[in-house]
Amino acid sequence: MRTPRDVYLTIGKGTYTLNSSIENEDFDRIRSLIDDACGEIIKGAKQEDVLMLTCVRLAYALDTVNGKLKKILEKIEESN
Repeated sequence: MRTPRDVYLTIGKGTYTLNSSIENEDFDRIRSLIDDACGEIIKGAKQEDVLMLTCVRLAYALDTVNGKLKKILEKIEESN
């Protein structure tokens, strides 16, 4: 990890400043995941609603990946 510095993250209608030591390329991947989860902003949507929907989409994606990993691990354990 690098020395902490201010990085900027836009979610929906807001831009947030974070102090982070995450490498730039890692943070760019994180930013991309959030952008994908945020999707297109619905006109008139409140920032709080955009944040909540983004959180739900990220949680769903994480749950989906977790389920797939569990199935892979079960197959590996069965073959041993």
